[in-house]
Amino acid sequence: MVNEKEKGMYKISKEEIIRELKDSEYRNDYQIYKTKLGQDEDGWKYGKHHEFEMSLVDGGLNYFAYIKFYLDNGQKYALVAGKTGSYNVNGSGSDVRFRIYPYEGAAKEWLRDNNKEWCQTEILVIKPKKEDKKGSEEEAREIERYLVNTFGLLES
Repeated sequence: MVNEKEKGMYKISKEEIIRELKDSEYRNDYQIYKTKLGQDEDGWKYGKHHEFEMSLVDGGLNYFAYIKFYLDNGQKYALVAGKTGSYNVNGSGSDVRFRIYPYEGAAKEWLRDNNKEWCQTEILVIKPKKEDKKGSEEEAREIERYLVNTFGLLES
């Protein structure tokens, strides 16, 4: 069970998220995806973003929900839940980005205010059970709401 105090402080670790998901209806639907982006890089090197996007396609993803983590003393903590789509449904691929302040958004502001940084090397993805594009979009939106509500995460 998720500690309510930790939810409000964005201190739910990657391991706690996975432990909770193992006991949820999503136990068979989540996976860690490597982003092909180095932790200290300002952006994807040539071709690496495409490799990341193709790994999503190869994973059979249409629309999906995800969690992005931040780093604190070597530990990964969940901060943001989102919904996006792969190349299968979006011509430009997913909108998973690791921008930092001054770009708009509560997560970017929180990272700046707390002197933290994104964990750019991986995201946790939850695949909808529905395979069709329209159904997977609605289900991905529902999964995003579940993640936000269960773990107290910010929306992307």
